[in-house]
Amino acid sequence: MASTRQIHLDFHCSEYITDIGKRFDKKDFQKRLLEAKVTSINLFAKCHHSWSYYPTKIGQIHPHLNFDLLGAQIKACKEKGIKAFIYFTVGWSANDAENHPEWCARNKDGSFIINGEDTQGSECDKRKALPFFYWKFMCLNTSYHDLIYMQIKELCERYKVDGFWFDIYQVHRLCYCERCKAAMASLKIKVEDTNAVEAFNASQMKRHCKELRSLIHQKMPEADVFFNGTTALDKGANFRHRMYENNTLQDLEDLPTTWGGYDKLPMQAKFFLNAGYAITAMSGKFHTEWGEFGGFKHPDALKYEAAAMIATGANCNFGDQLHPLGFIDASTYENIGYAFDYVEQIEAYGMGGKPISRLGLWRSFDQDADEGMSKMLLEKQVDFDVANFSEDFNKYEVLIFPSKSKLSNSEILQVEDFIQQGGSVITFGESVLNFVQDDIAKDFGLEYLGDSVFDCDYTLLKEDLYPVFVKTPFLNYQPATQVRPVGEAKILADVFEPYFNRTSEQYCSHQKTPFKETKADYPAIVQCGKCIYIAHALDTMYHRNGARIHRDLFHSCLNLQYKNPMLKVDLPSAARINLLHQSNENRYVMHLLYGSPIRRGMSSVIEDLVPLKNTTVAFQLPKSIKSVTLIPDQQNLQITKKGSYAFVTIPEFKTHCALLFHYF
Repeated sequence: MASTRQIHLDFHCSEYITDIGKRFDKKDFQKRLLEAKVTSINLFAKCHHSWSYYPTKIGQIHPHLNFDLLGAQIKACKEKGIKAFIYFTVGWSANDAENHPEWCARNKDGSFIINGEDTQGSECDKRKALPFFYWKFMCLNTSYHDLIYMQIKELCERYKVDGFWFDIYQVHRLCYCERCKAAMASLKIKVEDTNAVEAFNASQMKRHCKELRSLIHQKMPEADVFFNGTTALDKGANFRHRMYENNTLQDLEDLPTTWGGYDKLPMQAKFFLNAGYAITAMSGKFHTEWGEFGGFKHPDALKYEAAAMIATGANCNFGDQLHPLGFIDASTYENIGYAFDYVEQIEAYGMGGKPISRLGLWRSFDQDADEGMSKMLLEKQVDFDVANFSEDFNKYEVLIFPSKSKLSNSEILQVEDFIQQGGSVITFGESVLNFVQDDIAKDFGLEYLGDSVFDCDYTLLKEDLYPVFVKTPFLNYQPATQVRPVGEAKILADVFEPYFNRTSEQYCSHQKTPFKETKADYPAIVQCGKCIYIAHALDTMYHRNGARIHRDLFHSCLNLQYKNPMLKVDLPSAARINLLHQSNENRYVMHLLYGSPIRRGMSSVIEDLVPLKNTTVAFQLPKSIKSVTLIPDQQNLQITKKGSYAFVTIPEFKTHCALLFHYF
């Protein structure tokens, strides 16, 4: 298992730069890593330019490297007890692509599949500038795989390391090269059948991964193996084909400043922890992202990110990029050391923890729906568990199904049994189709009518969903799925349609067409027993548009059903909480974070870390709690009780703290 304080040391060096590794200094390298409290590091064997950084007989050593840099780095780490992992590029390999175009992945029209296509237009042409992250993709269904296999065999014979870290696996990039088309034809797969092509692509990639993992474990049975990209959402393809199954642990690469914000990690972490894996959260020391020499996050931002990683139960990994001359940057490791010093104090309260909650969220693998739903919960400090791997839904009080959820027949039966046992379900938009038989969803008390013909619509709430700050019809950026209540179903909100769709022939004002005076003959929200159906994709709308009224509406519905959360706390919307169960330690751990990202251009910046005072936490946990300790202060807090909940008050915390709930 990888250790908690890691570095991913990028080293992609052009052949046009000389004196590669000339200033590598073993003692300085060791000193910086130790002072930064680094416990493991990813070191480069082969980079995106196709160059190797050791004397290879299979690949090509960088033309301006005259010694075994990889070997020197591995030796330096092992002398100081720092775990060493070998990095090896796969999906992008520039010189291999130029020298062997037959190894390149192709689009349907035969063109190369390229990352970082030119989006800068004529100005870029004038400057002859290459767009950032511009690389041709390689196809693993060619003899390129054989080259990789032989070079990994060579590495295994040369070095004893703690693991391998392979890069750039994107199963959703469908290859139509001549070799792939011939293989698909032999399997009677039609190139027009995108799902079948994706499955073929996944099978080839999984075969490659399995062969590499088997090769490594023949030489080093305990080595960790990870294929980067297989844990990314990427339109859900990785999860449909379980591309992560050949990983021994799961690294969750995420640069929150530029790759979609700070709220992607919680759901990823909960999913993979429940799948039984150890996880590592990856960020970067850069202000933006990989390849940014001289870019720095402030140490406070690194500390916040590191604390957020531990709070989810993840190991910490920060990306750096070594200068081509091979010297390690002093400021980088001073800043990372500031964060890792705090990690050292709190890491024991994240590792080995498993998510626990009475609220189960189903992961649909639609990014907008899942992240929108997750954000609505995180911003109100409502802790949740990801329910996909649960064998017993009855541990939950409420299950939530985002608007793009698709369930198997056995999963549908499991949910229906949960409802019969008294469980509550909230479902959104088209996800209700999972529960429709002959146009009737009996558990939700509705008849399915079809999709709306409008480009937007409006919702008017009934008093059951008060208090909210809007008591007149409010806009939905996407229209409702149309249903009709049946039986004892109760309407909680009505739909008001626009006069017409906005077109070039008929339109009104600048944006949306206003609503008609009379309500539609289909509702916005229906309640039937302990089930609530919300006809709009509030999750997707919230992710794209961020209207608070949609979040407030969701929580009004949730409050009708969810009566016994394990934790209750009232904090600003930028605050985050997470509850872990460390059963080996006989304790629950509640992590609290507060940092409000500021959007500046392309980046989200953590800057103003202000203290929060007198935070009261109400708790109702599965086991009897004998004491509560505030971390990192190691202060015992006084417990008071009122009704079914007990309470403690945190006098003050800044950035992060944790509560240890010790039980008998």
